[in-house]
Amino acid sequence: MGTVTNLCTIISGAPDNDLQYLKENINRESYIICADSGYKSCINAGFTPNLIIGDFDSSPKPNIDCEIITLNPEKAYTDTFHCVMEAVERGYKNIQIFCAIGSRLDHTYSNILCLEYCRKNNVKCCIQNRQNRLSLIEERAVINKDYKSFSLFAFLHSCKGVKIKGAYYTAGFYDRESLDISLDDQFAQSNFVNEDYAEVTLESGVLLLIESND
Repeated sequence: MGTVTNLCTIISGAPDNDLQYLKENINRESYIICADSGYKSCINAGFTPNLIIGDFDSSPKPNIDCEIITLNPEKAYTDTFHCVMEAVERGYKNIQIFCAIGSRLDHTYSNILCLEYCRKNNVKCCIQNRQNRLSLIEERAVINKDYKSFSLFAFLHSCKGVKIKGAYYTAGFYDRESLDISLDDQFAQSNFVNEDYAEVTLESGVLLLIESND
């Protein structure tokens, strides 16, 4: 399988029957890593994994002609985080994670923390499904109309000098030129792009961007 330079797709194991979304959004030329049972979604969506990583405690080890790394079930990190670490170790600079937003809130939050690991390693990363896309913003980001709304939260770091252009709510809504967003602030959610695109900039800190269709 040919691969797109520096683009890695990770398919996690959260229950997600939206195979059509996977078919439409996974780049077939990317390097595909499956986290444990995520290989089932991968195959059912018509893709062939390049690598599978897992402890296979909740699903049988697959009989597939690809590289497989078997983990000890008694381990410090999740299968998905092992996939992310492996992708970073192999030099991928752009990672898209699918099937990582599920009913287990602890697993979902652990997956969100993978974004910070990637940020620290200068790797662009997002977690996405049809309803949501999560990513981190440092310094500047452009938000398109891929999803209906977007929310911003200070993520592990308080944020200073946040400016929002091209959206319905800007700092001007609060009669300010820029916003400071603390870790416990919730006022920057449920915004939407009302021009061709929105632009977010900040002087310091890290923002969690959540784009949503709900």
